Amino acid sequence: MKLMKTTLLAGVLAAVATTVSAETALVNVNVPFSFEAAGKTLPAGTYSIDQPTNGGVVMIRGNQPDSSVLVLAINAGPTAGNKAGVTFTRRAGVAVMSTIEVPGGSSYNLVEPEHKTAAAVRVALPRK
Repeated sequence: MKLMKTTLLAGVLAAVATTVSAETALVNVNVPFSFEAAGKTLPAGTYSIDQPTNGGVVMIRGNQPDSSVLVLAINAGPTAGNKAGVTFTRRAGVAVMSTIEVPGGSSYNLVEPEHKTAAAVRVALPRK
């Protein structure tokens, strides 16, 4: 009985620690223009970017309705500066979020979905 209570207590403490760390933003940024992340267009506004999960998934959360997206991120090594921020690249006239930098931590390259892969899958599927 005592072992079960100890195990249950340890599980509850782990759940609380996970919840607290999930609510902590890695970077907060104000983006004055619309941009794209993970193939989704997001409006200008304030965004919080959460710590990547063990699988490398980052949540970009805006302060407006329908302005959140999950993006795959690859650790690109330590940051060079002391400022947090994001960088954008321009593709076909659209600003695309490409890098997240954490002061005194790591920088992360964001992976964009390949539209060619989706098109290839559609072509390969038999037609009804």
